[in-house]
Amino acid sequence: MSVATLQQFGQNLPAWMALVMRGESVAIVDGGKEVARLMPPATQTLTVNGAKPAAGEDWRKARLAELEETFPEPVIGASAELEAFRAERL
Repeated sequence: MSVATLQQFGQNLPAWMALVMRGESVAIVDGGKEVARLMPPATQTLTVNGAKPAAGEDWRKARLAELEETFPEPVIGASAELEAFRAERL
């Protein structure tokens, strides 16, 4: 594991990130105390809410279904709202 002071880390972020991307951990210290630890992810697979995203177009359908569940009422777009406002003024 590499160790960097907060100042070193801030001044040379790309180099420290390169170390992490190669699999090394970096401890960040400030005043002699470890304040953070940057580590490579345990897995390279992205997840959404703990589940792997669906392949192809299926992920969009799954996300849309999730959003519709969260926000059941339709949302009027800003352009439709603006057109309705303009129609009322005329």
